[in-house]
Amino acid sequence: MNRAVEIAADVRARRRSAVDVTREALANIERANPAINAFHHVFSDSAMQRAQRIDELIAEGVDPGPLAGVPFAAKSLFDIEGRVTVAGSRARLDAPAALRDADAVASLQNAGAVLVGTTHMDELACGATGENPHFGDVRNPHDAERMTGGSSGGSAAAVAAGCVSLALGSDTNGSIRAPAALCGVWSIKPTFGRLCKRGVLAYADSLDCIGGFAPGVDDLTALYAVLAGDAAEQRLRALRVAVLGGFFETWASREARDAVMQTASVLGPHETIVMPEDEMQLARGAATIISNVEVAAAHAKLLDAPAEDVSPRLRTRLLAGALTPAAWYARALRYQTRFRARMSRLFGDFDILLAPCTPFSAPRFSDTTIVIGSHALEPAKHLGLLTQPISFAGLPVVTAPVIGDGRMPLGVQLIGAPFDEAACLAAARRIGQAFRNTQRTSTET
Repeated sequence: MNRAVEIAADVRARRRSAVDVTREALANIERANPAINAFHHVFSDSAMQRAQRIDELIAEGVDPGPLAGVPFAAKSLFDIEGRVTVAGSRARLDAPAALRDADAVASLQNAGAVLVGTTHMDELACGATGENPHFGDVRNPHDAERMTGGSSGGSAAAVAAGCVSLALGSDTNGSIRAPAALCGVWSIKPTFGRLCKRGVLAYADSLDCIGGFAPGVDDLTALYAVLAGDAAEQRLRALRVAVLGGFFETWASREARDAVMQTASVLGPHETIVMPEDEMQLARGAATIISNVEVAAAHAKLLDAPAEDVSPRLRTRLLAGALTPAAWYARALRYQTRFRARMSRLFGDFDILLAPCTPFSAPRFSDTTIVIGSHALEPAKHLGLLTQPISFAGLPVVTAPVIGDGRMPLGVQLIGAPFDEAACLAAARRIGQAFRNTQRTSTET
């Protein structure tokens, strides 16, 4: 599947038809999905009808939009008109169909993009591995014996496998960034509150963000421009860069640390900020309390659902949230306010902060632990170790994919000041340009 910006340019110039592009995307899904299980539903008929209409508009001299004919997928917690929003949950199979598209889905379709399907995810977004006991595990396109990360694993895998050119996901504690890193694609998680979440099933409303995945920086920039309703400002001046050390170095493998330093070298002179272990762990603990309480509040009725409809992992999470004292939740929210202010102050001196996305590259499904230094880490509990403090602070992040020594992808978080997605995308463009036609990134710009 070609890049989104190339497809849109070709379709608008009538060098290719949207019908042919969509037919190719559907063929790619049919080829790849049996091995990776990225798609929950494929909308073949409606996608072809939409593509035909785009071609008709172009023939009539009407511009269908900046993403004309671009195939995209949406994580299955985004509402699609007339479809059940399953969100990886067997308990939701009989839920009423959505009455309208989620705002993000509508924005992409209004820009000319073609929705070809919804993607698999961890049950109700409560997970970090891409595993799902009801609908099967999403498998990494680079190695089907390895995880994609989660909970937006299906969307990341769909882009990495070339099934679609763009995909929507959501991120609470790392659910866009970790899959992007492990699958080797670009992603953006905007500032908390930057994009409208209407029509997206909530996990933890105080932390949830929507964003997306793309094979290249230009594609990601085009996706963000449509979702945000405006193009990100072009940043021409030099970026002031810092690498986050301390906690972010202690809990990262050597190749994850090397990926950060490779990226930093492209952006020029940089400093290191030592982030205290106790402060970052406190942020993680507070984020976990908020996540558990809010998902339990949003889905409390599932505690009464039949055992076969709710996995033991999700039931445990719901119980933990339901039994959390209100005072703990209130203290976690108060700490979040202080932590956001503390992290925001770093941007008085810097434009971009760099950190590893995950402690390690994609684990095998058979891996019970992965050793970092003297610590044996369980993948399911630690894939979001390095992303969680950043989303707790509400900061925007672009994930830059880098190939590690083991030839599996890793990711680097390009972290910006609140509402400065432009700086994140500017850094991403420089990295993509520098690594073009090299083996250091898993995708070119």
